[in-house]
Amino acid sequence: DATPRAPEEQFRYQSQQQSQQETVPAPTPAALPETEPTEPGPLDCREEQYPCTRLYSVHKPCKQCLNEICFYSLRRVYVINKEICVRTVCAHEELLRADLCRDKFSKCGVMATSGLCQTVGASCARSCGGC
Repeated sequence: DATPRAPEEQFRYQSQQQSQQETVPAPTPAALPETEPTEPGPLDCREEQYPCTRLYSVHKPCKQCLNEICFYSLRRVYVINKEICVRTVCAHEELLRADLCRDKFSKCGVMATSGLCQTVGASCARSCGGC
């Protein structure tokens, strides 16, 4: 439509054209790809709080006096800071870690089921979280 129009009529014509635009519906949940119910997806994550103790080395001024002459020296002091840390734990990562652990430290599971957990308990606890 190339016929010249007055500015008011041109605005009305453009408004009508814009209001006739087609609206596309949002995708329904059925159209989105889903993981199998037995496999945890990448969104199966949670935040987990755990106690974490950190050791800091700081220099603390220490006042020392001999007779009336005082001086300060810096001594290294270790401060233990007990905090609550947060980590994100995802189910698929836990499964991968458990599989890797089972493959690498298969003796831990065997010892645990046979009642000999104490003999390898320390190495299993370090590697896989205990018997």
